[in-house]
Amino acid sequence: MREAFRQVWANPYVRVAVYLLLFYLGFRLLQRAWPALQILLTAFAFAYLAHPLVRFFEARRLPRALGVVLVYLGLGLFLGLASFLTAQTVVELSRLAQELPRLLDPFLAWLLSLPDRVRAVPVPESLKPILAEASRNLQGLLQGFLETLLRFVQGLLGQGGNLLGFFASLVGGVFQLLAALTLSIYFLYDLPRLGRAALLAFPEPYQPLVADLARKLDRSVGGYVRGQLLVAFLVGLIVGVGLSLVGVPLAASLGFLAGVFNLIPFVGVIVSGVPALLLAATGGLVKVLLAFLVLWLANQLEGNLFGPLIVGRATRLHPVTAIAAILVGASLLGLWGALLGVPAAAFLKVLLEDYYRQSPFYREG
Repeated sequence: MREAFRQVWANPYVRVAVYLLLFYLGFRLLQRAWPALQILLTAFAFAYLAHPLVRFFEARRLPRALGVVLVYLGLGLFLGLASFLTAQTVVELSRLAQELPRLLDPFLAWLLSLPDRVRAVPVPESLKPILAEASRNLQGLLQGFLETLLRFVQGLLGQGGNLLGFFASLVGGVFQLLAALTLSIYFLYDLPRLGRAALLAFPEPYQPLVADLARKLDRSVGGYVRGQLLVAFLVGLIVGVGLSLVGVPLAASLGFLAGVFNLIPFVGVIVSGVPALLLAATGGLVKVLLAFLVLWLANQLEGNLFGPLIVGRATRLHPVTAIAAILVGASLLGLWGALLGVPAAAFLKVLLEDYYRQSPFYREG
C-alpha cells in the first residue's frame, strides 16, 4: 500500500493537483473564518502599534498593567477630541462649500482684470470668454474638491455620530469592535510572551530564520507605520498651531485634517491646504500669504526633516518607489491600498535584499 502510494505521489501531476486542492480548501476556509480573523488582526494591529508606548512606561518603572491602562485612557481622549474636531470640520466645510462662489468672486474678478493692470494694452475681447471659462472651471474644481472632502469626513463620523462608528464599520459592527478592543488589551499585556509562543510553533531548525525575519520586518514595516503616525501628528500640529497664529478660522480642525490625511505621505498638507486658503481669504491677501507660508513650511519639514529622519531610516525606500507603491496600492485597493502600499514595498525590499540576494538561486542561477 505504501509503495503504491509512493508511486502515485511520484507523479508530478498528482502532486500539483493535490496542492491546488489544498490551496482551494484553505482559501475557502479563510473566507468562512474571515470575520473572526478580521477581529483578531485588528486587535493585534493596535496592540503591535501601541506596544512601544507600553515599553516606554515600563522604562520609567511603571507596571505593565498600568502602562496598558494609560494607553487606553489616551486612546479614549484621542477619540473624543478627534470626534469633536471632525464634527467641527463637517460643519465648516458645509458652510464653506455653500459660500464658495461669494468667496471666489472677488478673487476671480481681480484675476480677470490683472492683465489690464500689468500691461498698458487691454486684453483682447476674444480672450475674455476663455478667461471667464477658466475661472468657472476653477470654481467648479474647488467646489467638487470640497464636496468630496466633506463626504469623506462625514464618513469618518459614521452612523454613530463619532469616530467609533467609523471604526465599527471597518471591523464589521459594534460588537466586533468591542471584541477587538477587548482582545487588544490581552494582546498588549502579553505581547512578548505571545511572540515567544508563536516562534515555538515553527520547527527548531527554522526558528533562528523566523526570528531574524521578524526583527527585520519590525524594523522596516513596523518602523514605517509607527514613524508615519508620528510624522502625521507633527505635521498636523504644525499646521494647526501655524494657522492658529495666523488667525485662520477652525485652525485646530484643519490641523487634524492634515494629520489624518498625512497617513498617506505628503497628502495631508495638500488636502488641508485648499480649505485653509479659502478660509484665510476671508481675512485678506496678507492672511492668505501667511497661511500659504505655514503650509509650505509644514510640507518642507515633512519632506526634508521628518520623513528622512523618522520614516526614511526604517524603510530606506527611494521617494519614487514610495510614491509608486502608494499609486499602485490605491489603484488596487483604494484607501487601504494607499495606506499599506509603502509597508508592502518595505516588506518586499527586506525579502529581496536580505534573503533572495543571499540565496543560491540568485548567486548560481
